Amino acid sequence: MGESKVNKVLTLQQIIAKKSQRDQAVLEYKNLYLESLDGELVAKKPDRETAIEYLDEMTRSTESESVKDIYKICKTAIYDCIKTLREEELHKAYECVSPDEIVDKLFEIEEVIDLGTKIIDWNEKNVNQAKAELQREVEEDIKN
Repeated sequence: MGESKVNKVLTLQQIIAKKSQRDQAVLEYKNLYLESLDGELVAKKPDRETAIEYLDEMTRSTESESVKDIYKICKTAIYDCIKTLREEELHKAYECVSPDEIVDKLFEIEEVIDLGTKIIDWNEKNVNQAKAELQREVEEDIKN
């Protein structure tokens, strides 16, 4: 049998104290290992709006089973979240016509999808919690 959560009423001070935790979550970074480069690159967690856009696009792409669409959103997430990949010097060295072409030149297809999925899934837990909460609220409204 599962544990029941005890609801507690939060004070204004407790809610304000959560702000610093939220601010830190926004500035979250992760080192991601890339086999083709035999090293790690630092990725910045996407902000809330961007993460929601990535998740929406990934959901649509997965439902349509379009590998091309999945690749495209993963490529975008990688380019947007790994600052090193946006360096002009790197683009020149790899003779990139467009800046995001660096992703194609550095990584294999499987790596793009794997790395992009890791970046996109970074916020999935939060989004799933929000969806579950919304569903509970809707069900509660229906009951009333």
